[in-house]
Amino acid sequence: MPLPNFLIVGAAKSGTTALYHYLKEHPDIFMSPIKEPKFITSNFLKFPSKGVGDEKEDRRIIRDWQSYKNLFYDVKNEKAIGEASVDNLYFYEKSIFYIKKYLGDPKIIIGLRNPIERAFSAYLHLIRDEREYLTFEEALEQEEQRISNNWRLIWHYKNVGFYYKQVKAYLDNFSNVKIYLYDDFKETPLAVVQDIFRFLEVDDSFIPKTIKMRFNVSGIPNNKFLHNFLMKPNTLKSIVRPFVKALIPKDMRMKIKIKLLQKNLKKPQMNPETKEYLKNLYKEDMLKLQELIKRDLSHWLE
Repeated sequence: MPLPNFLIVGAAKSGTTALYHYLKEHPDIFMSPIKEPKFITSNFLKFPSKGVGDEKEDRRIIRDWQSYKNLFYDVKNEKAIGEASVDNLYFYEKSIFYIKKYLGDPKIIIGLRNPIERAFSAYLHLIRDEREYLTFEEALEQEEQRISNNWRLIWHYKNVGFYYKQVKAYLDNFSNVKIYLYDDFKETPLAVVQDIFRFLEVDDSFIPKTIKMRFNVSGIPNNKFLHNFLMKPNTLKSIVRPFVKALIPKDMRMKIKIKLLQKNLKKPQMNPETKEYLKNLYKEDMLKLQELIKRDLSHWLE
């Protein structure tokens, strides 16, 4: 039975959904049909999770070894086999043990985003999904309490962004680790993706059809009805779906849906005082991280 020989381990809200879709298009890459099986962390996290909407997310997790292996049943001749459970980076202290136990020494891909932006994006993600009801500042104050009450990783706005120890642990424990910055991925997605193709030793001249599309964008919906219609099951959608499928190809349907979702989102600005607080909070970790990965991260503190 084929198993993953590479993993996208995080960080959450760092372009991993887009990367998953781009890699999935490559003829020599097989991606798990479920983007985030979360099997590795299911070995040690407690269930049920207690955050708003967390139990629904818990039900999607693959918790047994046979079900995880079955995700890769349809692998044929693909050279690279992967999945993208982004909680593996954050929970590195235990994830690494279980990755080695089940998968040996797979190639590791890590995406890193300015932790200040990442935290706010995670917050807006939950606002978008009608799960977060506090202000960003209130949520930051409540974070430690939420963590102690077993709320899922998405709620760990501040804590996820302390990357140094997480990244160092993967560099110390795996022989092939590729790190990309979200800044580069956003500006030149094709260049970053083709660099990852080379890392995975597949044809790097391939250009994904969706390379100009953005995925899983955070923000506040201008029109909640439109957002819910596009994102949630409903009677009208089930009636029109067969006709839409017959008339519009799948790739085009995805492009239209994503475009509508993006146009319907507004992005509020973070409170300047909160941003300054987070800069001071992360500064030491950022400085250590830039030495570790040999990249100038000073723009993250601007």
